[in-house]
Amino acid sequence: MFPVKAAAELSGLTPETLRAWERRHGAVVPHRDEQGRRLYDAAMVDRLTRLHRLTNRGHPIRDLAALDDAALDGLLEESRQAGYGGVDLLPERMLDAIADYQVDVFDRELSVAIATLPTAVLLARVVMPLLREVGVRWADGRLAIAQERLVSSLLRTRLLSVLNQHPREQRPRVLFATLPGEPHELGLLGAALYAHDAGAPVLYLGAQLPAEELARVSGRLGAAAVALSSIDPGHAPDALAQLRALDAALSPGVPVWLGGGNARYLAEALGIERVQAITDPAALARMVQRRFASIRGRAVPRFES
Repeated sequence: MFPVKAAAELSGLTPETLRAWERRHGAVVPHRDEQGRRLYDAAMVDRLTRLHRLTNRGHPIRDLAALDDAALDGLLEESRQAGYGGVDLLPERMLDAIADYQVDVFDRELSVAIATLPTAVLLARVVMPLLREVGVRWADGRLAIAQERLVSSLLRTRLLSVLNQHPREQRPRVLFATLPGEPHELGLLGAALYAHDAGAPVLYLGAQLPAEELARVSGRLGAAAVALSSIDPGHAPDALAQLRALDAALSPGVPVWLGGGNARYLAEALGIERVQAITDPAALARMVQRRFASIRGRAVPRFES
């Protein structure tokens, strides 16, 4: 439960705007504690965040307040589609350039996309479709191994530059890595960018870090969470052993977030409360938001009515 000031901060509003939306439009109906002070749960904060984004795009709050969360998500998606209609052709155009070894063309297109698109749109509409198409073209012989590696190398370099452009040095940070035997890191890098976009200070450690080293860095920095990616099914048994070692060495209270194709299996097989599978960017953004809200809540216990 979050007091007015914290709920407003997390959703990007001022406390005055939150109160006005609540009083005039019934945008949310807060809980009350024994003293009558208003408290907001995580679902309310998520809803207020959606409302804030849509009002920034020109939708009046009086029209939005009566809509359920699914309808708000639909409006947000329509807004993205309308605002970036030409983006869907970009991955194919970039891969056509790589097929002719026109590295400068690929890099220019990618650089322009990074400079002009919001992070969520860049990842969902350019990077992920690009990686899927790489897989298709490699499988049917239209893309050579050298071309596939060019794409991976250029993507990694440019996306890391985004993450490192405005590093957030404040602590605690979310650590991103893969465990030993997991060399594939583009999905992990995308997740780190989503978390960064959601407001988390991120420290990207890269591929194949042993559990003991992760725990050591986490303890040294007082990490807020450790985020890992595991996609190779053949590596799952080793990943289970490493995750058990990580759980034993990691400080109490530090959550472990798993992404990638193995995430659900690993989380269920371990049955460790702090190890959670995260299956989509929206879920990651919510986890980031809640984690840092809980940290702030411990630091600032004062409530506002």
